[in-house]
Amino acid sequence: MSYKYDHRLLADEMEIYFFDDQIGAGLPVWLPNGVVIRDELEIFMKRLEKKAGYQRVVSPHLAKEDLYQRSGHLRAFREDMYPPMKWPEDNSNYYLKPMNCPHHHKVFSSSPRSYRHLPLRIAEYGQVYRYENSGSLRGLSRVRGLCQNDAHIYIDPKDAASEINQVLDLHEHCYAVLGLKGYRYRLSLHDPERKADFDGPSDLWNQSEEILRECLIKKGLPFFEAIGEAAFYGPKIDVQMKMGGSDEESIASIQLDFNSGGKFDLSYVSVSGQSQNPWVIHRAPLGSHERFVALLLEYFDGQLPGWLCPVQAYILPIGEEQRAYAKQLSADLEAHHIRSIVDQNSGSLSKRVLFAHRLRPFAKIVIGPKEVASGQLVLEKRQEKIKLLASDLIPRLKEMILMP
Repeated sequence: MSYKYDHRLLADEMEIYFFDDQIGAGLPVWLPNGVVIRDELEIFMKRLEKKAGYQRVVSPHLAKEDLYQRSGHLRAFREDMYPPMKWPEDNSNYYLKPMNCPHHHKVFSSSPRSYRHLPLRIAEYGQVYRYENSGSLRGLSRVRGLCQNDAHIYIDPKDAASEINQVLDLHEHCYAVLGLKGYRYRLSLHDPERKADFDGPSDLWNQSEEILRECLIKKGLPFFEAIGEAAFYGPKIDVQMKMGGSDEESIASIQLDFNSGGKFDLSYVSVSGQSQNPWVIHRAPLGSHERFVALLLEYFDGQLPGWLCPVQAYILPIGEEQRAYAKQLSADLEAHHIRSIVDQNSGSLSKRVLFAHRLRPFAKIVIGPKEVASGQLVLEKRQEKIKLLASDLIPRLKEMILMP
């Protein structure tokens, strides 16, 4: 896949986000057009997750040092975490969370569980913070503040393969709906020569890695293996894709964690009545909003699918006499949940059309005296022009921009 534009240029023209030195490097501020894309992706995923039996939670942006010591993040991930904040009241250190998983483990342990509760699927669009090296920061694709399409699935170990297969199906469905091609799967394994970097016994590493390998083979998904790329708590399947002119990035992952159940004393009552530690699947089909929006902008050269477009209809009145009609048309579109803008710029029509293109609207509609008098419009849908009656505009547009 070759890309014509860097997402940073596209985002500037389309008014998606910005950075500010007084806020901090790598901490994006999302503008209204960017929030539209985020919101639409969330609605899309929440609908799929609800259908698949996920329950939504919301966890804090920070936690005490003890939590991350217990999870192992302070040992394995400290260099990528923001420095601690000392709370004088109890002399505790608090950290901005680098991952949502420790919080979700606490959700699991907040109530007694039995095998009847499993698999327990907990989902959250969770904000996390990672102090990436300043030299690695790149627009939205590498940031320090990010919101993940996160979920953790607590399972009986014997059900790992069946649940991983369902998660792979979810990933494949998402990418098919979005029209993404050119990605590939990487099976990320531990490195037996660096045992100190990977928690847990070798037999469980080998067992869990083989489960992931067999799932990929069963699904017929081409993949390659990478030693040493596993998370410290378990192997993973990474979705790899090139972004712009850069090397491949991991846009999503599926991790099989056999460590955290024991670390957090998570337990459920098994069929035999015994207490047992669950395994945990960490998954994020859309990765983070930041990197995934960067990917979509570059993949589609800013021409996003209609349901994701921040501006679905850009209306250009030729003169002041048509402005009232254009505003009423926009109001009618908005009443039917079609995002529209009436052009407010001055200058020639050709210059205003060029400005409208910067926003990459799904469609443009020019309103002149003839359109007002006849009630006939021309819907300019990117490379296609469609003549229709004003009364047919809303149903036609709704059909075109319907969320899959």
